[in-house]
Amino acid sequence: MPRIVVERGNEKGLSYTFDAPNGTAFVGRLQSCNLVITDPLASRRHFTISNTNGVYALTDLNSHNGTYVNGRKVDGMTKVPLSFGSTVRAGETLFNFVSENDPDKGSLAGKKVGGYQLVERLGVGGMGEVYKAVQLSLGRQVALKILSSELTIDRTFVERFLREARAAGRLNHPNIVQVHDSGEQDGTYYFSMEYVDGGSVQDLINGGKKIPQDRATEIALQSAHALDYAQKIGIVHCDVKPDNLMLTASGDVRLADLGIAKQTNEKGSADQSDGVFGSPHYMAPEQARGLQLDHRSDLYSLGVTYYRMLLGRVPFNGKDAKEIMERQVFDEPEDPKNIDSTLAPMIYTILDRLMRKRPGERYQSAANLIVDLEIALEQTKGGQPTGHFSRTPIPNNRPRNQKHF
Repeated sequence: MPRIVVERGNEKGLSYTFDAPNGTAFVGRLQSCNLVITDPLASRRHFTISNTNGVYALTDLNSHNGTYVNGRKVDGMTKVPLSFGSTVRAGETLFNFVSENDPDKGSLAGKKVGGYQLVERLGVGGMGEVYKAVQLSLGRQVALKILSSELTIDRTFVERFLREARAAGRLNHPNIVQVHDSGEQDGTYYFSMEYVDGGSVQDLINGGKKIPQDRATEIALQSAHALDYAQKIGIVHCDVKPDNLMLTASGDVRLADLGIAKQTNEKGSADQSDGVFGSPHYMAPEQARGLQLDHRSDLYSLGVTYYRMLLGRVPFNGKDAKEIMERQVFDEPEDPKNIDSTLAPMIYTILDRLMRKRPGERYQSAANLIVDLEIALEQTKGGQPTGHFSRTPIPNNRPRNQKHF
């Protein structure tokens, strides 16, 4: 019997089994749905999956933000056939449609792609799947990212996939996932990367959980080192968030997923002429507005991630992506001291400066941020500040409810 399984999101691991010969299952935020998700970007009734004599199809229920099957948006009220291994996205929640007989390992488990033996599926994304694999020539474990077969017919998706592999392959830093190889075999596009076996920061905070301030600061510090390196070689990640901060078994951070990363120009900025992409909860105001981006945009996203780790919630929510993005541009986050007054003093300074609406009022480099995070880490562990503060001037206190652009 088939199942729809939450692969990424607040309800990761939750599933619904289609055990009736015919019928329809509803997915959305309403408690009356067969599979209930709490994603604020999902509609109350987001989509249905119907079973007619063993043939399964998905229908979007005119949701606010749309439903995507294997990376493609579903036309309203049009039935889209589902096959085992199909991926579905509603809001920021990702699902996989699987067979009850093999619900976990994935449809490609046991097969060979290039010089890799696929072992089991690690996760799914909007463009495909990631498998744990063995590189046969070296006998080492890797993570193999495979572009969804449905997307290979569109050269735009292929180019985007290859661009991610090339961008990631340029990066060589201990806090960034290392890419080993890329290739194509019989129409299957893939690239291999370092296997990171400790899950993600998102796994630690699912369900509204918080991370202790010393550990959250360690994660932010290692992430800042990754962004410092990215800045030096002219790459803006554009999607820094808990899902993309992977953890090794020993707890070290690896920044992952450069699917929408951009190369900066000679002025250190990058445009968004191909459209606005990213995660509304974590994107910088200038990113939400489609303006020029630079390394300070990633620092804002890291600030939102730090806020979420420490306080158990993102600063802005809304009924849909548009409302959240508007709040990123115009609204101020709730003062962290009002949510938790027990954090180290430097943490409040860091959050304030990272999440300024104007890029010029934020930290001007990840290197400046690193100095203050090291001080904050000392404070969280009961140490005394070193006195070596960031050289970035601290802007005057900002007035509330002002327009920032």
